[in-house]
Amino acid sequence: MEKNQFLMINNLIYNIYSWKNITDINDDFFQHLKMIIPFSYASLFLLDKNSNNKFMLSSPICYPDSFSEAEEEYINQADNDYLLWILHVKESNIVRESDIIDEEHRLKSSLYLNCYRKFNILDSLQLTIVYHEKFYGVLSLFRTRADGIFSNDDLFYLKSIGIHLNVIIHELLESKISRMVNSNSILLLKKKYELTEKEIEILNLLFEFKDNKEIANALDIRENTLQKHLQNLFRKLKV
Repeated sequence: MEKNQFLMINNLIYNIYSWKNITDINDDFFQHLKMIIPFSYASLFLLDKNSNNKFMLSSPICYPDSFSEAEEEYINQADNDYLLWILHVKESNIVRESDIIDEEHRLKSSLYLNCYRKFNILDSLQLTIVYHEKFYGVLSLFRTRADGIFSNDDLFYLKSIGIHLNVIIHELLESKISRMVNSNSILLLKKKYELTEKEIEILNLLFEFKDNKEIANALDIRENTLQKHLQNLFRKLKV
């Protein structure tokens, strides 16, 4: 993986963990993802929590918005989807459509003709969002004939990002803040690693995903001073 690619993935993952609501999954996310895994269209179907059907999906989030025409029609044609089985797996999966069915049959399928032909789709890459064996949705990336099919590197990058998508989408849909450490956990860390009061303050802010500038401002200290505290903190925690 090239350094720039690593930095872009790292930045995208940081942004994912800043999401507070489903509405935070917007064009900004897809534009950053597109820089890592080039695609022409994308959609995210999420579990419909108001349905009794544990596999019922809500209206998709599409990129660009015009692609919603294809995915809204997909809802009507879903029974013809030869990849529908991926909704029933108990762990997150990535499927490259071109690996499942050859181009001739894919482009003659009723699903393609009714939903995707207008957009000249050639290949798709689909990630199932699953957390602790519970299904939460499907992220799909689409390429046109001009784009070509998805590469093995694309699968690797999406898998790396998908690990974090599984966690945060689970939290957003379940309205949990499980990634936040509670006060009891902080007290245990303080006792086990002999942390100072200042280190506890910093640790609390780190668990709130504050950056260095925000932490320094909150504690009214210089960033250079903060760096020294962080070095001591990481040394004690063996990070």
